[in-house]
Amino acid sequence: MANTAAWLTSKGADLQVAPAPMPKPQSGEIVIRNQAVPLHPGDWKLAKGIIPIQLRFPAVLGNYTAGYVYDVGPDVTRFQKGDRVLSMSGFAVRGDNRYGAHQRFVLTSEMHTAHIGSTPFEVATSAISVYAAMSALILHLKLDRPYPGAAAKKESVLIWGGSSTLGFYSVQIAAQAGYRVVTTASEHSRAELIEAGATAIYDYRSPDILESLQSMGPYKAIFAATDSATDQMVIGSVLKAQGGGRFLTSMGLRPGVVLPQGVDAFFVQYMDDYFKPENALFTKWVFGEYLEGGLKSGAMKLGKVNIVGGIGNLQKALDELESGRVKAEKLVINPHLD
Repeated sequence: MANTAAWLTSKGADLQVAPAPMPKPQSGEIVIRNQAVPLHPGDWKLAKGIIPIQLRFPAVLGNYTAGYVYDVGPDVTRFQKGDRVLSMSGFAVRGDNRYGAHQRFVLTSEMHTAHIGSTPFEVATSAISVYAAMSALILHLKLDRPYPGAAAKKESVLIWGGSSTLGFYSVQIAAQAGYRVVTTASEHSRAELIEAGATAIYDYRSPDILESLQSMGPYKAIFAATDSATDQMVIGSVLKAQGGGRFLTSMGLRPGVVLPQGVDAFFVQYMDDYFKPENALFTKWVFGEYLEGGLKSGAMKLGKVNIVGGIGNLQKALDELESGRVKAEKLVINPHLD
């Protein structure tokens, strides 16, 4: 069976669909026949050179996929051919085209893969954001791990941007750990966020947003899953009111934002955490227990997805992401549709 990929031939160039080598798995690796590839804002930013990762051209981008296990390498024990899975192939960390998800067959590792049971491939891809939420909340903000029946805590956590895919799973994870979760979103997303476990939801556009958030504090941790410069200044004021502190932002501190004295914002690359040897047990727990258990049992609340065609539609979909018009859903392609 032949492989096909969307090739980036130079920085900022449009993707070109052309044949690609069929990857071969080594020890601990599997090859996936991609059925659903979720797109991420980082994809177009990497293609345009905005993310400072040195690429070797031509390159095959993409970090996540869901599909059938097509081949398995030596020492693989959790998977066999034909299994339905979700995986983080991690091209952005590896820099190797074989691990780029924007193709029909992709190489990945057993450690970064989860069974999905009967969950539809495209729907399962929304859950890949769990890895980033886990990294942010547990490794960097030092919150407790989620587990069934966790006792309710008296501590509050603020998730700014709860309607984003990352925010949605962050709300879910923090609530499953027993925290009182406060989040920001529009009224349109209220029902989904309540179902995910949010205690209070405030419209980020409200003129009373600062007072509303302060009334629910103080906060043990603040995570901005998505934010603007204005949002970051509001978060800074929330922290100032409780004596200062740090918040984690997925966007980095916006240009021109000056935070109050005693308040700091920090940014991390979540994917990197899953390729560090010291995090091996954490990685196995996230993919092999939490993610796999939630998808196979159907207990995990899943985000919205929009299938936008095959590999030939990839450039158009990335352009749509860059425009900023995509809200509260994950764009997904199926490389075998064309």
